[in-house]
Amino acid sequence: MVARVRVDPAGIELAPRAGETVFQAALREGLTWPTICYGQARCTACALRVTDGHLAIDPPGPEEEAVLRQLGQRRRGSVRGIRLACRLTVTGEVTVEKKGVKPTGDGPPEVQ
Repeated sequence: MVARVRVDPAGIELAPRAGETVFQAALREGLTWPTICYGQARCTACALRVTDGHLAIDPPGPEEEAVLRQLGQRRRGSVRGIRLACRLTVTGEVTVEKKGVKPTGDGPPEVQ
């Protein structure tokens, strides 16, 4: 099965390569993805919500789980469906929700 990620509300589609994170695929495809740490799993600015295709996502590793626990404590609520784009890999069709994702044109991605 081909990996494909639809990013709403922008309606952008990504095609992550095997082992590539959603964040890496977005940068490779010339998109701005909100970040501060550029994939270091520290800032949580890249966090997204998986809205469909939960069976086509790889489980979080220990590093991502620790960051998500901290995020849940800060938000004082559930982080169900929340994943870090810089750690999320997919194996099929997935839909995620992330505001601020957009084409960058030429040049480096913006820090937001």
